Amino acid sequence: MGAHIMKSHVSRPFLREVENEFNRIYPYLRIEFPGQGSESSNPGDPHAEAALRQKAGDALRDDARLADSMTVSELETSLQVLFALPVQIFRKSGRLWIETKMTRSWTLKQQNDRGRELAAGEEG
Repeated sequence: MGAHIMKSHVSRPFLREVENEFNRIYPYLRIEFPGQGSESSNPGDPHAEAALRQKAGDALRDDARLADSMTVSELETSLQVLFALPVQIFRKSGRLWIETKMTRSWTLKQQNDRGRELAAGEEG
């Protein structure tokens, strides 16, 4: 199965890395875990940071089963079950990040492509 994240061991730095990893995969989408605060991360051991990044990537790919064909609704449900925390997905719209409540049935690829289109329109 995958990283098998223990819900009680989900730290803010780990959640931040999950957010960052998701944004690396889908640059026009963003995950947020509301109510988890914004713990500042001190520059630490690069090996520990790399391990945390790897663990976050494994959680998304293996445990949440992240895929282009997954809908926003499916991803939210998967992450809520995995981490036992509320989650929100946002899409870039020009210079703003908008909630995806009205487009929850769109796939992650559709959402990301639409964000790219809107960003390109803003630049032109």
